[in-house]
Amino acid sequence: MSNFKREIEKIKIPKELHERSKRGVKQAKNERGGNNIMLKKLSLTAAACLLTASTLAFTPVGAAIKEAYDKIFESEKIDDPGLKAALKDGHGQAITQTYYDEENDITVHFENVMTDNAETKLLLTFESDTTNLETYYIDIFEGSSKMYVVTEDGVRKELDNIGWGSRHYNKEENKVATALSFDSIKEYEGQNIRLEIEDITIWHDTGMDEVKTIWPIAFTLDKSFITDVETVVLNKEFTFENETYKIERVEYSELETRLVITGTDMIYTDQDGKQYPTKSKLELQFLNARQINPGSGYTVAEGKSGVFLNASGKRIDPNFSKGEVDSELGTFIMVFAPTKDRSNIVLEIGEDMKIPLSK
Repeated sequence: MSNFKREIEKIKIPKELHERSKRGVKQAKNERGGNNIMLKKLSLTAAACLLTASTLAFTPVGAAIKEAYDKIFESEKIDDPGLKAALKDGHGQAITQTYYDEENDITVHFENVMTDNAETKLLLTFESDTTNLETYYIDIFEGSSKMYVVTEDGVRKELDNIGWGSRHYNKEENKVATALSFDSIKEYEGQNIRLEIEDITIWHDTGMDEVKTIWPIAFTLDKSFITDVETVVLNKEFTFENETYKIERVEYSELETRLVITGTDMIYTDQDGKQYPTKSKLELQFLNARQINPGSGYTVAEGKSGVFLNASGKRIDPNFSKGEVDSELGTFIMVFAPTKDRSNIVLEIGEDMKIPLSK
């Protein structure tokens, strides 16, 4: 039995809360009437009624559950170093809402949302007693899954992915923990909004399939939990393997450190004059230190040269879960874990090149 399961089984659910959850599921069944896309038409208030146990965060029971979940998202099983650092520092708005997808017999636990000027991270787990979830992904990068935000007046806007996100599947418990990364929702601070996950992507050895569904979460985005991005414009040029690059700016936040870089070998032009992005020598060097660990995603291969940050003598690792972040043609966005000490930061490329990230 896993540590997570042991922690959960220690928790005694109050009878009143248990009955409230059962009534919520029953109400959900009546509201949906067998139509698994009915939630698209619900108002924010109606959708909130379908989210059971939404007050858990303010009870001793909720505190124990949240602590157990946090251990998952802060563990080596999640390959997003920025997320783990932010959680340890207490960032993010705790939500602790549960939604039951009756059609597919999946219970979804929404845990935390954090956002800044550049992106949003949504932390959730989902589990089932009957549906094998091993191949179930919320893949908004290259799968069929989508993410939407719905405002109080009913405007529904799709949110693009930022990187791959992070995922861990526990076979023993048939439970998936996932940290999604998508467009910033900072503009909705102080507003009642609903986030909707549309469709689950199933990845087989032979291809992709999907499960049609909507998983909603409704809440008020508390502006006190929104972090800011500090931008330092550098326009600093350097040469690596006979190619010229420019660090246009560095973006610091509580979630990550981003370097926006242009270069002479980031664009491929075909015989018809059409241009496409291509991996530069710098990006290949950045990826050189990446390795895949089954069960824990991408990590740094110790002893291999790559690209790192050094903050006053402390190495800051790349965030490989943010690979292939969309950017303008001819631009490469290099993402690292967040840096607290921003006074003495150096970009280290390979064994010998060191570039101070100061004006």
